[in-house]
Amino acid sequence: MEDFNRPEVKNSMVEIFVNFFSFLLLGIIATAVGFLYFQVINKYFPDVLSGTYSNSVMGGFSASIINYSIAALIVGFPIYLWTVWFWFRGFSSSISGAEKVESRLSKWLTYIVLLIASGMIIGDLITVIYNFLQGEYGARFLLKALTILIIAGLVFGFYFLERKKIQYKKAVPSRFFWFFGVFSGVLVISAIILGFVVGGTPHETRLKKFDLQRTADLQEISSCIGSFSYDNERLPKSLDELKNNARYNCAFRISDPETNKDYEYRTVSKTEFELCAEFTSSNLDEFQNIDYYGKWEKHDKGRMCEKQTVTFGKQAVPSVK
Repeated sequence: MEDFNRPEVKNSMVEIFVNFFSFLLLGIIATAVGFLYFQVINKYFPDVLSGTYSNSVMGGFSASIINYSIAALIVGFPIYLWTVWFWFRGFSSSISGAEKVESRLSKWLTYIVLLIASGMIIGDLITVIYNFLQGEYGARFLLKALTILIIAGLVFGFYFLERKKIQYKKAVPSRFFWFFGVFSGVLVISAIILGFVVGGTPHETRLKKFDLQRTADLQEISSCIGSFSYDNERLPKSLDELKNNARYNCAFRISDPETNKDYEYRTVSKTEFELCAEFTSSNLDEFQNIDYYGKWEKHDKGRMCEKQTVTFGKQAVPSVK
């Protein structure tokens, strides 16, 4: 028989703070896992109808999103597991025969999480049906919908059982919570591994950043050459003319960021020049469904050159795009 005369002890402020902190971590983790799996799907299931920007979370591939999501999971997931353990530990330990009861604030926070997870599940199902009616029913879209459904289902299922055990004092076997913990761990670890597979190692990411800087340098140098040609009605003889002329503000762009050697420049004709650089990685896969991109943006690994034409006098200098 239940003892209604047992004294009650409510959550301490530390427990309430840890519980609130766990919900913040949960949001970060759920978002990071979703982003990682979305990027994997974007990588291996490209779609020309998904948009024209390669750095879109929903439509394209982005290495920066992958790296940030991996970092969020490596830091946030172990801390989240500890906060959940700390929360359950507070209700499993007895304090001088007193019964531990939950504060009203903790109850509201948990039900808000359940509401959000429920909304995500319903919204996901509505989106699936809507896009099916719109003609989108490929593997790419279905995998993304399944990703959202799994994440929201895990969150809803775990906190539904947590409410039964903590708030309503029902006997919930611990193996159910262990299942959620193991399944979530597998989901997170798999996401991190796949993130490294499609996003590359830190060394590969650094090489890609060098290539991005090379692209920006070459576009800026091209613009400076155009301005120089417009003012002087001739192409510069070498990049040193730009380096020694503060008017065009290109001195810091002349050299390769990794080797510190000047980029290759040569005149092809009176109004045409060529700029070359040695790229350390390929980004062809990121542009496979994109038709519009600027000079030097799409490149393979190795030496790459682009030609550009300028105009003299009062005519407009052409864009480098």
